[in-house]
Amino acid sequence: MGTNNKNKGKDNASEHADSLYRDIVISTNTLIWRTDVEGRFTFLNPAWEKNYGFGAEEMLGRPFSEFQVSEAAEHYINAFRNCLIGEPVIGHETTFYAKDGSEVFLAINMIPLCDESGKVSGTQGTAFDVTERKHADELLQYISAKDELTGLYNLHTFMSMTEQQIKTASREKKLLLIIYAGVNGMDAINEDLGREAGDRVLVNTANIFRKTFREADILARTGGDEFIISTLVASRDGEDLIMVRLRDNIGKYNADRGSSPAISLGIGTAFYDPEEALTIDEVLSRADDRMHEEKVSKKEE
Repeated sequence: MGTNNKNKGKDNASEHADSLYRDIVISTNTLIWRTDVEGRFTFLNPAWEKNYGFGAEEMLGRPFSEFQVSEAAEHYINAFRNCLIGEPVIGHETTFYAKDGSEVFLAINMIPLCDESGKVSGTQGTAFDVTERKHADELLQYISAKDELTGLYNLHTFMSMTEQQIKTASREKKLLLIIYAGVNGMDAINEDLGREAGDRVLVNTANIFRKTFREADILARTGGDEFIISTLVASRDGEDLIMVRLRDNIGKYNADRGSSPAISLGIGTAFYDPEEALTIDEVLSRADDRMHEEKVSKKEE
């Protein structure tokens, strides 16, 4: 009699535990799934539909990679294959499309599943939505890479991106034109019209650069009233074409500026040629020196 009561107690405890696990799986916002060895979903909890619109019937029998951004799918497939050979996946980040087409960033954990004989029969995974964190990280990266006032890159980001341009110049046999530009008369503008007017001049100067240069060119504010641009050109003749376009855009701005201060720039240029001995630092220094020489000469006029 006592043994029967003990068995009933164990059965009740087991049923209670099973019920509790089912409730957790059903109610949680965490994505839970299982797949077979081919990667096709064999189980999905309700969080998929509740959060992202997909009913289980739309996803069962299909691999996770079908719902992922193509590049993310490649990385996921590699992680899945590693899981099948016994390597748990912890914190793997991936991107998939919700039913409405929006991108969702997930952090995935995944372990291999084995049948009664110990043979791997698939995987079991959980995933957490990290979209908000991802967007916050991207915003932080944007802020740290950009000049707060003008929205152009800062000097640190400029140097990092220019390293990539140097590689492109070497590969494609092109020249890298470095342009330093400083706004003339900024001290007088700030003193006579106020700091806000000076800030508007800097923002308008940045917009002139955006209008003049290509999207692939790197535009940065180095601090104060100075800017730096790097652009790939096929030959040294490209400098003349760029300077004509820049001066034309400055002229158009000044003609339509209304009550805003006119913009005048001191400009210095230099070429980085992969086949010559000058380093990029020497080229930057040469362009900077030429800009300051021009600014001084315009003060003396």
